[in-house]
Amino acid sequence: MINYKLDNIEKKNLLILIFIYIFTRITFYFLLEIKANPIVINPGWHVLELSFLNKDLFNSIIHLHSQPPLWNIIIGIFTKLVNGDLIKTSILLNIFNYFLSIGIMIYAFKILSILNFKKISFFIILFLVILNPNIIFYENITFYNHILNFLFVTLVWIVILFFKTKKNVYEILIYLNITVQSLIWAGIHPVLTILVFLTISYLKKSIINKNSLFFLLIFFISISPLIKNKIVFNKFSSSTWLGLNLSSTMGDVGDKMCNYQVIYTDHYEVYKKKYNRKIIHPVAREKSGHAYRNSVSQIILDDKCLKLAINKIKEVPLEYAKRRVISFFVSHSKFGFEYIYLTPLNFKFNDLKNFMDENHLIKRIKQFSFILYMLFFYVFFLRKIVNKNDFQKPSLLIIFIYLFCNLVSHLFNGYEQERFMYQFLILHIIFISNFILNLNEKINEKKY
Repeated sequence: MINYKLDNIEKKNLLILIFIYIFTRITFYFLLEIKANPIVINPGWHVLELSFLNKDLFNSIIHLHSQPPLWNIIIGIFTKLVNGDLIKTSILLNIFNYFLSIGIMIYAFKILSILNFKKISFFIILFLVILNPNIIFYENITFYNHILNFLFVTLVWIVILFFKTKKNVYEILIYLNITVQSLIWAGIHPVLTILVFLTISYLKKSIINKNSLFFLLIFFISISPLIKNKIVFNKFSSSTWLGLNLSSTMGDVGDKMCNYQVIYTDHYEVYKKKYNRKIIHPVAREKSGHAYRNSVSQIILDDKCLKLAINKIKEVPLEYAKRRVISFFVSHSKFGFEYIYLTPLNFKFNDLKNFMDENHLIKRIKQFSFILYMLFFYVFFLRKIVNKNDFQKPSLLIIFIYLFCNLVSHLFNGYEQERFMYQFLILHIIFISNFILNLNEKINEKKY
């Protein structure tokens, strides 16, 4: 469907890169033993009990309300292949992430080629993808951020092709890509699909066209988890983490239960009375462990914490604003692998993170350097939006999606912004490539 072709030299370079990638990952996995920790899915914050996914995948997904369903569907398929074995499921997810990395590498290489960064694309992919500690980190934790990274890379590729070719199929693929992301992460809210459709329609100067019907069909898919949750749980929501996440942005909201670390006691009777639903399936009746976040009691907690958080924000809006600004600067001054909750087995860069945290001066220098870098990063894309060039319209749409996701994650999440920032690695690859190419041109101009 995507017809852009590399020339023979580019194909050769890409094959060499793939070979280097496979060699490094075999070395990392078997010699250095850098791999995913199975405990992450035993169960995880976002993963249902493997026994449920293995024995009753369909009904487990039907009774999943804590987050969108696709990541659990993927894990469910893998765990069914190995009859619910935890270690083997973790290995399959690890291998799956390796294939996603190859996909990231291929599409990033194509994007650099189509944006005229061919001269440096080999080395950019080598250092910013294959040897990037952030990539190594996220492909070795069984979280959904790595697949979102892959999907966003392909989205950038499709957006560029859409504005270069004007083909309707690429517009449809844009909506489909965003919808798939929304079925994995609640931060890609279905409203984004509407905003992207309106943005594209504005750029095309046409809202009612033959793609409008396809958009409506795809949008219906994106809101299907909300409709399903309304039917099953009487709760129109794609995720029941909002209350807990928002309360975390304010610290103490007046109830110790509005805390990630506290296990919420069973409130099924309260839920049944409030929402007029009788839930029997055990996947929504868990009372302990991480999977308890999908208990219907979590819905009651979500309502409670959301109300408390909103009231607290109304009482001290400046405090909320201050905390969000701090969160913005903190997230813009971290490596992706500084994610606080998880780490792959034998990942030595964790020692570097600890060293930076312990050394005040080095930590401050790193933070200042990162914030300065991010300032230039934003200015670069803003200039691309303003300038009249081939990358103006694609950059407008891409940076709009990026800012939307950043806004959602920063406004409604107290912590772990670094893993959400990681998903947009391709934008940094484009920015750094542009910087290197411009620097090289200026050096050559001075020589001659």
